Amino acid sequence: MQFCKLCIMPSTRPEQVFTDGICDACLSAEDKHQSIDWSKRESDFRVILDRYRGDGSNYDCIIPVSGGKDSCYQALTMRDKYGMTPLCVTHTPCELTDVGLKNLNFLRDQGFDLIQVSGNRKNYRELVRIGFFKLGDCCWPEHIGIFTAPVRIAVNYKIPLLIWGENSQFEYGGPAAHKDNNFLDRNWLEQFQMSGHRLSDVVHDGIDLNSIKTLHYPSDEDIREVGVTGLFLGYFEKWDTKRNTDICCSLGWNKNPDGPVEGAYNDIENLDCKWIGGLHDYMKFIKYGYGRATDQLCIEIRAGRISREEAIEALRNSTEGQIPWKYAPDFMNYLDITEEEFLGNLDRFTNKMLFQRDNETGELIKDEHGNLVRKFFPS
Repeated sequence: MQFCKLCIMPSTRPEQVFTDGICDACLSAEDKHQSIDWSKRESDFRVILDRYRGDGSNYDCIIPVSGGKDSCYQALTMRDKYGMTPLCVTHTPCELTDVGLKNLNFLRDQGFDLIQVSGNRKNYRELVRIGFFKLGDCCWPEHIGIFTAPVRIAVNYKIPLLIWGENSQFEYGGPAAHKDNNFLDRNWLEQFQMSGHRLSDVVHDGIDLNSIKTLHYPSDEDIREVGVTGLFLGYFEKWDTKRNTDICCSLGWNKNPDGPVEGAYNDIENLDCKWIGGLHDYMKFIKYGYGRATDQLCIEIRAGRISREEAIEALRNSTEGQIPWKYAPDFMNYLDITEEEFLGNLDRFTNKMLFQRDNETGELIKDEHGNLVRKFFPS
């Protein structure tokens, strides 16, 4: 396994590209800090917004939100800096946490209207089952919902402008053809969020498409009629998760009260759903050999807040790679499965080339807590 020479991102990250030992996210960060004319981009953004800005009597943009620090920052920025009148839209996750609910209420306390789109739990649960057992992604329908629900509301309310946060292909690395995009459309959703399994495919799993209407992306005809446009705020301004957090915390936004989510380095991300922070990131770890702490530490390196050596030490001291047991019983109860089925499915999605195995049997070697033992670690 190859690790970036500047950060600690491994080459196993899907669609990651290395140039002379440096990942494309670090190369993008160099552009971000040295080359991009952010004043020019902000001016361009204001020109675009002038086409949509209303007089305040109606909503003139939609902010897709989870209650996280970035989406809360998006809403505050669009209203307080750019003078827009946002409508916030959230898609209810699999199981909302207490702190997740508090942060959605934080948005409302800041004076924002919020529409919460919640699909029926019966069929949503079956989509989670498909994600967990078939795709190795316990939050598969959640990823779809956060990108479809706001677009459906945009069509229904005839609000053409959506403001997303950062372009993950630029901030975390990905295809060069997409990292410079300033917009999000159906193709972006299907390529980067659906794990190669389109929603229409679930009919083969016995699910009636009419029973999951909240997850349907609007038709091209409806989108054209309203003129729906989704822009990345992170294209027009220099994205900084620490700045976003500091601004929101100063107004009363809530970090995770128990410290970092399982598998994470910090206490400010993936707080809204019981298993998107722990189990979802663990399933990424067993497939690709890295998890949420690595992502977060790489962002800190690229921002110049820590060194690569400090990040490696912090990764060693993190819980990345440990089975997230905090909400595992809730998840097993949610799907009505046994612990044996739960752990067996995790083993089934584990990339055995990335972890130590018994030389004779080929079985995965695990520590006394049942955790995998890495074969590769950044140095």
